[in-house]
Amino acid sequence: MHIHLRIHHWVLWWFGVGIVCGVIALVNIFTRDLTRIQDRVVLAIGVLFWLLGGLVCYAYDSVQIEEHSRPSTRKDPRQGITTRSL
Repeated sequence: MHIHLRIHHWVLWWFGVGIVCGVIALVNIFTRDLTRIQDRVVLAIGVLFWLLGGLVCYAYDSVQIEEHSRPSTRKDPRQGITTRSL
């Protein structure tokens, strides 16, 4: 069994931008003296970013897993003909 994963390019960009923005958010949370409300706002924006990305990926079928089986070659003993099954 051969599994093929198809991912659109913009999904990888969305993932990369999310990682970079998440690192920036964590640096701001840990190095600045933010209030509790500001911490929650920064985290809520990050969560909304990831949820929106997941919904868009789901809506556009942007990530697909396809299973392919290798075609088997067998010989028909009655006629001496080689057949391929797909």
